Amino acid sequence: MNTKAQMMGPRKPISLLLGVIFLALGVLPLLNQFGVIGFGLPTIPGLVVSILAIIGAVFLFWDGIGENMGAMGITQQIMFASYIVGVVALAFGLIPLLNSMGVIGFSLPAVGATIINALYVVIGCLLLYGGTQGM
Repeated sequence: MNTKAQMMGPRKPISLLLGVIFLALGVLPLLNQFGVIGFGLPTIPGLVVSILAIIGAVFLFWDGIGENMGAMGITQQIMFASYIVGVVALAFGLIPLLNSMGVIGFSLPAVGATIINALYVVIGCLLLYGGTQGM
């Protein structure tokens, strides 16, 4: 019996679904901004953006842990990229959320929507890659 499939079964479909969502949240506004498409997504409230960034970070960490630790090459690089992007996404999600609750007294400087959308594209690509591994 394959116990690896039992332990990591739900991770892959969730990573794939979140990857598609993050890719859409990042690519559609970027294409609209550059004039490639004429429609865009409605403005998303800051709380929703923070929660999405936290969820994306958690699943990037989960995918990074699920990668083969002993492998070298592209697998190792994707694992490290998942960790680094996960830390950035966690910071983009947690710091504004904790600041709005009054837990911390500082916030991140205002970043443009282009940077957030590019971060969502990278998160989506890494989640899609992590969701397709081992299939």
